[in-house]
Amino acid sequence: MARLLPLLTSILSLDVGMFVQRTRRNVLLFAIMALFLLTAYGAGVAALAMWLASSMSPVAALGIVAALSLSVALIVLVIVLIQNRVDERRRREAAANNRALLMTTAVSLLPVMMKSRPLMAAAVTGGLALFALRMMGGSSPEDGSPET
Repeated sequence: MARLLPLLTSILSLDVGMFVQRTRRNVLLFAIMALFLLTAYGAGVAALAMWLASSMSPVAALGIVAALSLSVALIVLVIVLIQNRVDERRRREAAANNRALLMTTAVSLLPVMMKSRPLMAAAVTGGLALFALRMMGGSSPEDGSPET
């Protein structure tokens, strides 16, 4: 085992070194790619504006390009808002499922806790603390809706 440890260490350091080198290379290449994509996007917007300006005034052409850009941005915003709402609903459902699982686990552990006085005392103390916290209004519902 003593001879195996240096071998494993060298293999792991080689893997980590290759991972760092690959990540560094990918970051550099993606940065270069992003630069050229932004250049292509800018050139495309300018070409669209110039093409529109050949059939109407340059101010109207730039206004149309601006309106199209704003429309696309608003569509993306709506998609993001809808996706966030779906994710929040999934999170609330998962939290409800976790609470149900926690309650099931607590009920199944109740016989074990009844046999152990220290566990029972800890459970009673925790339950009283939670009850007091809820009664004093120190806890709000996890789903973000106001209490009624």
